Amino acid sequence: MLSGVKEILIIGLVLLGLFLIPRLTRRGGGTERRQPVGKSADRRDGGLIRLAVLLSGLWLALAFILLNPLKGAVAPFLGAGILPIAAGWGLRWVWLGFKK
Repeated sequence: MLSGVKEILIIGLVLLGLFLIPRLTRRGGGTERRQPVGKSADRRDGGLIRLAVLLSGLWLALAFILLNPLKGAVAPFLGAGILPIAAGWGLRWVWLGFKK
């Protein structure tokens, strides 16, 4: 029973970190509004990036729950949980590098 509560708390902390840390680390304290220069790539696919981050978090949570790396199944968790996400975000990073 207690392990289920811990998992829910961990997921809640991760989600809180996803939304809170970017607000705290903004340059200029977040009081100034930037002038839009034009329609940048970040503005066009902002919804897709948010969806990708959400799906990445859900994938990790599902892999954590199903593979249970705390009981010794670390290699399958790394291979099926973290590796696909790292590969996907790495491919996006390389793609954006070639696009520029």
